[in-house]
Amino acid sequence: MDAESFDREVEDFDRKRLAIFETLIKELVKASADVDSSDFGRVFSHAQSVLGISDLQMSLLFKVSRPTIGRWTRNVTAPHRFVRKAVYDTLLNEANNSLKGLRHQAK
Repeated sequence: MDAESFDREVEDFDRKRLAIFETLIKELVKASADVDSSDFGRVFSHAQSVLGISDLQMSLLFKVSRPTIGRWTRNVTAPHRFVRKAVYDTLLNEANNSLKGLRHQAK
């Protein structure tokens, strides 16, 4: 692969990453408005994957055990509906901060 092709691949990758973060943010906003949804595990798992946050980092962020993070990710359990909004809001804040950083890098 020549340098120009590599540059195009990197630019394409950056555009896709931005689009994925924007989609995640929309999904978190939607989920935060509907805390009764049964999609908690799916949204939580996607957020963890996109944000690149380990189970340990998530457990520290939410002050729960690593096994609890695993159960949330696998949709075995979910936090109480009143806590879900706070979880979504925290993930939304993390996603917005990451997106700002990506946009700044892209300039």
